[in-house]
Amino acid sequence: MRVIVIGLDGAAFELIEPWIREGELPTIKKLISKGCSANLESCLPPVTSPNWKCYSTGKNPGKLGIFWWENIDLKNRRITFPYSRINKSKEIWDYLSESGKKVGIINMPLTYPPKKVNGFMISDGFGKNRNFTYPKELENKLKKRYNYKIHPELLPFIEERSEEAVKEILEIISMRFTVAKELLNEYDLDFLHLTIFHINTLHHYFWNGKFTKQAWKLIDRNIRYFVKEDCDLFIMSDHGSNPIKQVFYINSWLAKEGYLKFNRKVELCNLLYQLGITKQHLAKIAKRLRIEPLLRRFISMEKLGFLPSEAGTIDMSGKTDLIDWNRTLAIASGQGPVYINLNSKDKEKIREELIIKLESLRNPLTGEKIAKKVYRKEEIYSGEFLSEAPDLIIDQSSGTHIRGGIDVSKKRIFEEPKKWMAENKRYGIFIAHGLDIKRGVRLEKVSILDLAPTILHMMNVPIPSDMDGRVLVEIFESNSEPAKREVRYQDKTQIERDRIRRAIKKLRG
Repeated sequence: MRVIVIGLDGAAFELIEPWIREGELPTIKKLISKGCSANLESCLPPVTSPNWKCYSTGKNPGKLGIFWWENIDLKNRRITFPYSRINKSKEIWDYLSESGKKVGIINMPLTYPPKKVNGFMISDGFGKNRNFTYPKELENKLKKRYNYKIHPELLPFIEERSEEAVKEILEIISMRFTVAKELLNEYDLDFLHLTIFHINTLHHYFWNGKFTKQAWKLIDRNIRYFVKEDCDLFIMSDHGSNPIKQVFYINSWLAKEGYLKFNRKVELCNLLYQLGITKQHLAKIAKRLRIEPLLRRFISMEKLGFLPSEAGTIDMSGKTDLIDWNRTLAIASGQGPVYINLNSKDKEKIREELIIKLESLRNPLTGEKIAKKVYRKEEIYSGEFLSEAPDLIIDQSSGTHIRGGIDVSKKRIFEEPKKWMAENKRYGIFIAHGLDIKRGVRLEKVSILDLAPTILHMMNVPIPSDMDGRVLVEIFESNSEPAKREVRYQDKTQIERDRIRRAIKKLRG
């Protein structure tokens, strides 16, 4: 039985259920009524990175060493993204490839550089438009046949040129589905994964507006192609979305409370902001002058980290040089992670203090809480990278967007939403449909970590024992092959032996 996974970044039942009831999404309505569905719990924080990797590996962030779009390295006093860990853990398609299954992966985030698989991989590019496929020659075919793009060129202009930018996003969504349909048969795949990433861009900027609805109707029409008798189909998301009620500048709050200290470079960044010199402004000028490719060759975004954003913040790696590391006790990333910069004895005292403060903190203007709950890292993470994990992880309250950048004015703590209308939330969507799947069942809860072991079991591939998820045996029809088959686990040693055995067999012909 062929298995197909369609990943819709940021998809949530909260958004689409009204459209389902109105008959606007007939394919999804059919899949829910004739399959299994559930709210899909993502790992905290509920963000693209690391959750797509949590899905594909079946592992929590503590085993991946990826905790957000940045890791705060307290030991070396730097803020970076751990690029070297993107392909460190094996994924669904690695195990399937080793078992002789033909696989195809299209546009899944955090797959650059693409890896060798038994089939093909079209990576997300990670901001690059070259060397994004395996096999390498597939890239030229995609560009010639489909004019394939990684990201919309008009994305930086989405607010001022909405109609044009959205049109380009819709074209890219259509292109992704067209590529998936054609390569599915061209490669005669056993397994296909397709991510539609830019739907979440529309969630962020327009929430349930006409542009988002238009894109969802397009997705619904295209999904219809994959509802076939020889296929088990999964629709899932890396996290959900909900409308923003308040924006919380956590690092401004930490500074106000005395936990975070800045150096004098913040004043220089504020001056640049007051003069209108921002990353986005320079990017727009470069696009209009058609010199952006040239600039990208010689100037990386990391080198422009000292420039403020249009929102007046210094983000990600740019924060490194603004922090007075000697006097700082705590610093945060966006959407939840908080790191405490102290020895083990004092750290626990500060951690308890921050949990109490953050869980009780309310917006003074609205009374809204900023956190549902604040977790200690050992409560939700495990694995070899636990020591590097954020000490606290905030589960954002409904409608709260926690900004992790440093506000160069050092004044903002709470504000109303401005450019983004929707923020990520922990629960996304899960829908399963096919001959092996029960009909019309609503499950209580499914974890994003459960999908990898479930798919491997369905395809009769033993499950590595270091995966954190479980096989969703409750979704299978009682007389189906996956229901009858015993769940098999395999340790790393056995996996390596099997890989060597298959390699020798292949050499012998």
